[in-house]
Amino acid sequence: MILRKNIIRICFFLFIISFIPGKNMQAQLMNHYWSLNFNSQSSLLSGAVVAGDAGNTSIYFNPSTISEIKNGSNLSFAASLFTWGIYHFTDALGTDINMTNVSFNVQPQFLSYSYRPKNSKFAFAISALTRMKERFDINYYNSEYIDIIKENPGLESYNTSYKYFLEYTDSWFGFAGSYDVSEKFKVGASLFLSATYISYRTSTSAIAFSPTDTIWIDDFPNPSLVSESTYIESFKFINYRLITKIGFNYVLDNWRFGLNFTSPSLSLFSSGNEAHRIRSMSNITNPETGQFMPGLVITDGRTGNELKTRFKFPFSVSFGFIYEVDREDNRLYFTMEYFHGIKPYKMVDAPIRNDITSLMVYDELTNKDWLSIATVAKPVLNVAIGYRWKINDNLMFLNGFRTDFNNLRNADFKEYSDYNRIKSTDINIYHYSGGVQFYFLKKYLLVAGGELSFGYDKNQKQIANFTEPVEYYSDGENYQVLQGPLENKMNIYYFGINIYLSAVFRFGGNH
Repeated sequence: MILRKNIIRICFFLFIISFIPGKNMQAQLMNHYWSLNFNSQSSLLSGAVVAGDAGNTSIYFNPSTISEIKNGSNLSFAASLFTWGIYHFTDALGTDINMTNVSFNVQPQFLSYSYRPKNSKFAFAISALTRMKERFDINYYNSEYIDIIKENPGLESYNTSYKYFLEYTDSWFGFAGSYDVSEKFKVGASLFLSATYISYRTSTSAIAFSPTDTIWIDDFPNPSLVSESTYIESFKFINYRLITKIGFNYVLDNWRFGLNFTSPSLSLFSSGNEAHRIRSMSNITNPETGQFMPGLVITDGRTGNELKTRFKFPFSVSFGFIYEVDREDNRLYFTMEYFHGIKPYKMVDAPIRNDITSLMVYDELTNKDWLSIATVAKPVLNVAIGYRWKINDNLMFLNGFRTDFNNLRNADFKEYSDYNRIKSTDINIYHYSGGVQFYFLKKYLLVAGGELSFGYDKNQKQIANFTEPVEYYSDGENYQVLQGPLENKMNIYYFGINIYLSAVFRFGGNH
């Protein structure tokens, strides 16, 4: 009978802690496909360049448009890039507990070299670029005196903390070639090696204890019990993969059309694999029975070849056109790209072990694949429009707007629905860019501009509730320990500001 009661308690307890912490927070641009800037005219046009005028970024947007270069060669690099990413969360950890993260980067992000032999129908390019980069680091700590532990009369010291860190970088290195089938029709292909680096850590902790009360055991004083609830997880790896692109370009009177296919990524290998996850709980009173619930610890950690890691990039197809509004002086640009969905898979695949907790607790775990992490991606369709004004022969003003939809919004994890996953927002982001490009001494093409980005979502479930804590809370569906009930009152804001400069050096031939 006693054993049966203990099993029931442990099952009940496991069900409780399965809701700590929430799975709906944080922020990553890694869930977006069009949060990119390459410091060139393509950035000023918001990437609406699949049909042409991508310049040094043709190798990425549509390799067939590399043939736009004339005889000679171009060397292009980003002279500097200033990027601010600002996330703001209201009521994230309780009423009036807001969090703000500001990231700032200064770095080159793009380098390319293109070459076309004299009187040749072929053109070639090599490039190194950073498709995506983000660093998110936010922390919260607080300590106060409140009455939260029922078995202890008076006030307790209530200490809470929340930490989140994410660093994500996707760097591409590739080469490409294009061929002029005719004056109007071009084809091209590119091959990239992608190196994706992810480093992720998050933790939530709530601890309560009496600073004055003493428990007497066999006439000896002992400190009062410490009630705690802790969750920590982290992982890190670099995944190397191959990605190919095949593009087509066609010119018809005042129109240019472009079509580009991007293959799904082919994972080669990973390095630097690390993963760790721990959940603990102790000295919590069941309000229904007035007795302590069983305390427990579930923990596992692995490194190196014990883990299998990968991060997928989907198949996509993009279509675009350019319309010459007033001969070649002013142009209207349009691009749309469809990204295929990715079925749920294990981003971190760890061995299943039975020594991560006590045998009784392990037997009652719903998902014994404790250390693995699942992810998924929904299909996404993004659209970009741009416009170019030719002010004079050496100066142009360009601007554009593009959508940047989140591929995790309302995603279905299917058979991996009870797996651990990286905590992530599902906000959509919108970008507006503008600036000028001008020629200097005829050989140098300079680009200067900026971009503003914005995303917003409201009434999201809070990460934690540290402002109205109770020892144990249950409404039949949601459970919290040393916290209050999680409410759908968190609003998420994202602001992005990019300021960039780049230069293209042209050598030989006619341009």
